[in-house]
Amino acid sequence: MGAGYCPNCNVQMERTNVTADGARGLYIETERGGMLNRLGVGHRLPLSALLCPECGVMQLYADRSE
Repeated sequence: MGAGYCPNCNVQMERTNVTADGARGLYIETERGGMLNRLGVGHRLPLSALLCPECGVMQLYADRSE
């Protein structure tokens, strides 16, 4: 994922990390079909973040490459 531009001030955004205390990282859960879904095993996608250095707006993106 490359750095995009802020929708508010049109400044190039910077990559950053978003974490929660005690957690390894943020992720989203998606559903899987078939046997894994019946067993309750979902699919997790890690999140990447971009931050505007001017106004502080943040964008999160699901890393679909895994």
